[in-house]
Amino acid sequence: MSAALLRYVIGHKNPDTDSVCSALAYANLKQVLGELAVPCKAGEINPETRFVLEYFAVPEPELLEDLRARVKDLIEGEIPVVGPEVSLIEAWRLMRSKGEKTLPVVDKGNRLIGLVTGGDLAERYFSDLGELSLEDASLVLQNVVNSQNTPVGSIAGNRNLVVFEDDDLLADVRKVMLETRYRNYPVVDEQYQVVGLIARYHLLGFSKKKVILVDHNELSHAVEGMEDAQILEVVDHHRVGGIQTVEPILFRNEPVGATCTLVAKAYFEAGVLPSRELAGIMCGAILSDTMVFKSPTCTFVDRDMAQRLGYIAGIDPVEFGAEMFRRTSSLGVRTPKEMLRTDYKEFAVSDLRLGIGQVNVMGTQEISALKPAILEEMDSVRQGEGLDYVLLMVTDLLAEGTVLLICGPNQEYIGGAFDVKVEENQVYLPGVLSRKKQVVPPLTKHFNQLNG
Repeated sequence: MSAALLRYVIGHKNPDTDSVCSALAYANLKQVLGELAVPCKAGEINPETRFVLEYFAVPEPELLEDLRARVKDLIEGEIPVVGPEVSLIEAWRLMRSKGEKTLPVVDKGNRLIGLVTGGDLAERYFSDLGELSLEDASLVLQNVVNSQNTPVGSIAGNRNLVVFEDDDLLADVRKVMLETRYRNYPVVDEQYQVVGLIARYHLLGFSKKKVILVDHNELSHAVEGMEDAQILEVVDHHRVGGIQTVEPILFRNEPVGATCTLVAKAYFEAGVLPSRELAGIMCGAILSDTMVFKSPTCTFVDRDMAQRLGYIAGIDPVEFGAEMFRRTSSLGVRTPKEMLRTDYKEFAVSDLRLGIGQVNVMGTQEISALKPAILEEMDSVRQGEGLDYVLLMVTDLLAEGTVLLICGPNQEYIGGAFDVKVEENQVYLPGVLSRKKQVVPPLTKHFNQLNG
């Protein structure tokens, strides 16, 4: 698969069902349309997403948490290596047949011992003739070393090698290459086994990783290293938050309840019928993000797409949504970290940084007993990430309201945004189901007024 043509389709960090399922479905559409696309997840999936994928027997996408360019991105195929017992003439012939000027010398476990180069062979026999290029030395070398059985181990390893690991960042590699300027550099894995050779020309010809963002468009929500990647497309239903690209891109952003609504529209617009499995996970994602059509973010388009997808998948959307939440909404089976991180995003509000998580439940009876541990986790995140506040929305789908847990100083400021009093690190917000429409906007307006 050509790296230059490959597209990674990926959602936001702390992925939810819409993020994962839109990546899977949109990558499939790209494949059907003749493009090389791979669906990815930006973190471990939550219980709800796992339920949806397992219900429709759809494998999880591959994990991609970092887009920064690394040495392993430059390695193309296997390279020839030799053992220390191989004769110089055998090494020379291998170089000639493979068009190589450098051979790694390895032990029986394929671990690097040293290097042998055409220049080494020339120096071995003609050190008194001055510097010879590989081309100039070729004819003379053949005549001399044809009769030689000297093993390469006798001349390999007699230098201070500059070795890169396959996980090294290219930004660091460039600095080392500028300081040393060797022809080739061996690359090893964590067991010191040889996996390739790289040279300066590899850096010159390297193309950035190409990505398609789904369900987000802000770099603060994206995987690490997004600034080093080339963004080709965005398909999203959130606010537009500061993304910049060098070239024009396809940017599809509509005020609907779920990104999978837009992905489903893209299928039908292209005249492509999604499979039962993909229709099912897209329907599940719409039901998740719209809370089975109860969220104020839900639109007619969401309902229409969910009904069409449900028909293809052979499910009743409302019944499936109720079962999905019933099976996955219990807090008792989640750790405090999982509760906070299930659907967690950071926001810049006025001059503050807030982290806001959301977890859906069918009743809030479990909150009291779990609250101390949840608040402890929230405070750990707040201090560890240098945030001003960390909030957790515990959204009761039955009562259609949210218990908002608050961690941070001056908590009355948070309560003021909703005109309610904070008691014991929490407020109750009746009718509030959406972080995007009912929590972030009031907080933004309130703190802007306080700092105005």
